[in-house]
Amino acid sequence: MIETLNIWLSTYTGLALLPFLSVCLIVAGAAFFRGLTGFGYAILSVPLVSLVSTPAVAVLMAILMQLIIGPFGVKQARGIIDVPMVSKIAILACLSTPLGLWLLDVVSVDIARLIITTIAIGSFFAFMMKRPQTLNNSPLHIALVGIISGLLNGFAAMPGPPVVLHFVRKQVPPAVSRGSMITIFFATAAMATAVAFLRGMVDLQLLVLTALTCPLMIGGNHLGSKYFGAVSEPVWRGFVMVLLAIAAIVALIKLF
Repeated sequence: MIETLNIWLSTYTGLALLPFLSVCLIVAGAAFFRGLTGFGYAILSVPLVSLVSTPAVAVLMAILMQLIIGPFGVKQARGIIDVPMVSKIAILACLSTPLGLWLLDVVSVDIARLIITTIAIGSFFAFMMKRPQTLNNSPLHIALVGIISGLLNGFAAMPGPPVVLHFVRKQVPPAVSRGSMITIFFATAAMATAVAFLRGMVDLQLLVLTALTCPLMIGGNHLGSKYFGAVSEPVWRGFVMVLLAIAAIVALIKLF
């Protein structure tokens, strides 16, 4: 029975039983963290999944997950967000996403794994920064937010850091920030998915793996949201840093 399951998983997901179970555990845990804190699914899932699979699979899985859950909230966001500004960021992010995917496709697996882990650690610290007092809406700032978000989206499935710093860390009302980010992330996920299909980066194995783990993502997020505010910030922050440090060490070992 186990051997049959192992063969089926290897054929249709590209992973043997143990790596597949590891991916399931990572997806559920990262989703729980997202529900617990409101951010960070890709920060945890992509570096850790890339240790048991390839960085491309880890990134594209996270992008497809974002595409699946993205529509929930976009409709409600239209009435409260600054549509012109959000549109500019989303368009620029979409335009630079293909470059990020191209880099992911051409960079070696070991180097990509290390870069992704480094981005995740940097992103986590960025989310912890103290918020500035003013919102910078200059054309240059908007352009940088959009372009960097798209590059990070394509290479690491992490479009969030520049967008979060632009909205959440600059005293934009929470509902407006959330709606703006949901809209931008859904747009970039749609763009990344389309480009990945055109580049031949999405295959049946990736789709089956995403379909099998998606319920764990939804369930983990729902469970984490029930404990929102119940776990102290020092505890979950320390836990995340330990996991990212482990991912970085393993990535370095694989590289050298």
